[in-house]
Amino acid sequence: MPLRSRRIRVIIGLATAVVIGAVLVAPVVLSGGSSGKPCAASLLFEGQTYVAREASGFVQAIAIGIGVAHGCGVPATNVDVRSLAGVPSSRAIGVSTDQSSVYVRAGLCARTTAAALLRCLRR
Repeated sequence: MPLRSRRIRVIIGLATAVVIGAVLVAPVVLSGGSSGKPCAASLLFEGQTYVAREASGFVQAIAIGIGVAHGCGVPATNVDVRSLAGVPSSRAIGVSTDQSSVYVRAGLCARTTAAALLRCLRR
């Protein structure tokens, strides 16, 4: 095999390796890296912004309207908003399609742990 043909194959192989490496690394870079802050979805409802918090112990009650959910690479989407039993909707709301999160009005109970969130929101 001529030397020139071998060099071309090596260059093509290296270029292919670089492209494959870039494809594998791109999702981590585009998502802000593995050590960045986790993404938090948000919801706009009746002029207020609510931020998703992972929580349990909340019971969704009645349907109270439609909100617009967005964030985390998801386009803005209309969602059914529900009240939470024992929590004023001015403080937190639920989304019928997401039973593992509650949406807390921005700025409320921000430093509260998931275990103490219900107590904070009922104040």
